[in-house]
Amino acid sequence: MNRLQGDESFGHHVMNDGSSYTVIKREPYWNIVDIEFSEIGNYYLVGSNSNSLYDGEIEASHLTLYNMTHSRGVASRVFRTHQINGIFIEDTAISPDENTYVACTEMTANPESCTITFWDIKTGEVVNSITSDNYKATSITFTPDGKYLVASFDNDINPDRIVFFDLESGDIFRTIEERPVADLQFSDDGKILAAGSVYRSEVIVWDGTTYEEMRRLKGLDLSPDSTALSPDGRYVMAMDFRRLIVWDTDSGRKIVSSRSLKLDFVDAFKSGTFSDDGKYIVIALDAPWESEYITDPPTGSGMVFIYDFKEILDAYQA
Repeated sequence: MNRLQGDESFGHHVMNDGSSYTVIKREPYWNIVDIEFSEIGNYYLVGSNSNSLYDGEIEASHLTLYNMTHSRGVASRVFRTHQINGIFIEDTAISPDENTYVACTEMTANPESCTITFWDIKTGEVVNSITSDNYKATSITFTPDGKYLVASFDNDINPDRIVFFDLESGDIFRTIEERPVADLQFSDDGKILAAGSVYRSEVIVWDGTTYEEMRRLKGLDLSPDSTALSPDGRYVMAMDFRRLIVWDTDSGRKIVSSRSLKLDFVDAFKSGTFSDDGKYIVIALDAPWESEYITDPPTGSGMVFIYDFKEILDAYQA
């Protein structure tokens, strides 16, 4: 079903207020790896990595915690920053109660280990850390009740795994044997957990109560660049640069399947998410320079489209 087009039936809106560019311009490194909004909505955390693979700089990462000043875009003030040398971070997280934020700050390959650091949002002080005998953390998230930190690791020596750390004791509460995943995300009620595979073209969905695997969603050409779970857990969206798919979580059916090459306003899909209320899907993409959506004078090909998700569901059910 190829319905993500620039027609009025989907009532899409185009945002070109420079918000994404503003974040990149504020950060010391252009390689933005994560923008994590807090659940309550007062903060968002940006993680970026240096360009050492390209220009010989040392490996380094940077965190910026922003304080939201209003609801439009990402126009906010810088609240705090951290420079982390000798590492590339993959993901960040903010606790549901907005008390702490976390990122991986140390890694060693032999022996394999990874340290995840917790900072107090109000003071910036380190209040906790977890050191695991696992290597690179590819995804980090909190359970909705805030009791556990969940991390996926990419290991050479230890078996690949997703680990639940008890935040009160620091002990491992649960382990899911699984190859590395990205974008670990719970539904608001904690009943669904989903993530995109790092190395395979699939999305995995687990029961958030038993942590039994429910299904593997396939159809992408490559491993997903972005995976998002709707707040109610009913839908999963994922994309590589060629294809965007939205699945029904329970049935595994595709609601949307759209190829970038077949859309005259899309060069490549970049990332996507659901709005907090689940009413909209937000898709970042690269638009062709000759597209009607590029401004004059051109300000860049990065665009954000917002779609009414109910209209998509209605079209699918019709």
